[in-house]
Amino acid sequence: MMKKLVFVFSILIPMLLFGSGVTVESLELARQQIELFKKEFKIEPREVVFSVTVGSEEGKLAIFGEVSNLELKLSLLERLRASLGVSLEDKIKLLPDESVGEKNYAIVNVDVVNLMDAPRRTLQKNAVTQARMGDILKLFKKDGDWYLVQMEDSYIGWIDGSKIVPMNENELENYLSSSFALVVSKFAQLYKEADPASAIEAKLVQGTTLPCVEVKDEWLKLRLPDRRELFVRTSEVQLFESRNKVFAIEKDAEYIIELAKQHLGLPYLWAGTTSYGFDCSGFTQFCFKMAGYFLRRDADMQYEQGEPVLDRKELKPGDLVFFQTYKAGPSHVGIYIGNMKYIHSGSKGVAINSFDPNDPDYSADLDRKYIGARRIIQR
Repeated sequence: MMKKLVFVFSILIPMLLFGSGVTVESLELARQQIELFKKEFKIEPREVVFSVTVGSEEGKLAIFGEVSNLELKLSLLERLRASLGVSLEDKIKLLPDESVGEKNYAIVNVDVVNLMDAPRRTLQKNAVTQARMGDILKLFKKDGDWYLVQMEDSYIGWIDGSKIVPMNENELENYLSSSFALVVSKFAQLYKEADPASAIEAKLVQGTTLPCVEVKDEWLKLRLPDRRELFVRTSEVQLFESRNKVFAIEKDAEYIIELAKQHLGLPYLWAGTTSYGFDCSGFTQFCFKMAGYFLRRDADMQYEQGEPVLDRKELKPGDLVFFQTYKAGPSHVGIYIGNMKYIHSGSKGVAINSFDPNDPDYSADLDRKYIGARRIIQR
C-alpha cells in the first residue's frame, strides 16, 4: 500500500509544483527548444542580448528575460507556441528598457574609452573593446551611472555614462546633418582657435569622425558631441559630405598594409582598437574599416567572414591569417602582406613575422599554430 501511495504522489509532483497545465516535461521541452533556437540562429552574446529562461506564473508557462532584437523575440515565441502546443505568458523585456528613458542613443565624448564586461569596472583586463570620440552607441539599459551599450560593429559592453552624450532620435539626426571629418593621421590635436599657438583642448586618434561646421583656410572647425567647437589642421583629416560616406569606398590591400605599417612597434593592448594600442583583432578590424571593409570584433568572428583560403601557397596580400593560441579555435589574427610575411599585433606589439623558416622574421611558434586564412578583399 505504501508503494502505491508513493507512486501516485510522484505523478502529482508536476501539478503541485507548477500548477495546472505546466509540467516538468513542458518546462524541459521549452528549455530544449530555447537552446536549439539559439544554435539555429547563431545567437552571439557578444553582439546580441538574449537572456531567456522559462518558468511558471499563475499556472501558465511563462518566458522571462531580456533581448535586444524584436525579431528574435517574436520568432522564439512563435517557435515555442508551435512546438509546445500551449499558451505562453510573454515576460520577455525588449531592450532598451525604461531605465534609459527617451534617449536611446549616445555619442562618445572622450578621445578613447573602454567598454567593460560589467558596470563600474575599471581594470584593463575587464575591458572588452574600445570606442573613439564620435562613435555612435545604442543604449540598452542603465545601472547607476553606467550603460549597457551596443557599438556600430554590434559589439556589446558597459560604459561609464560620464564619457558619453545621450541623445534621442531627433538629436542624433541633427548631429548627423552636417559634413564629417575623418582623422587620418595617427593623432590629431584639437585647438581652441585656428592658430597653432592657441590652447590644445583635446587629442583625437586615427579613425575618429566628427561633424565639420566650418572650413577656414588650413583649418576645420569641428563640433564635439557636447557641442564644443574646436579646430583641427586640414592636413590631419579628410572631409566628407556626410558621415555615411566616410567609409563607403573600398580601398585596396596596399592601402591596408601601408596603414598597418604606420603602427609598427606600437605595444599590444588588451581590448585595444586605437593608435594608443591594439589587440590582434582590434588591429585588423581598424585597418580594414579605414579601407571600407567591416570586420566583426573578435578573431573567431572574423574567421567566419570572407572566403576561406585553403592552401597557404595561395595567400594574397590583404588576406587575414589565423592562429590557434591561448584557446581552441581561432584566437589570433594578422594581415598577410606578401612574400610569406604577415603583420599583426601580438605579445610584442605590432610586428611583422614570416612563415618562411629562412627569414629572420620567422616565428616557429606561430607557424605551428596557423590554422587558416580568409579572403575579405575580392579581386
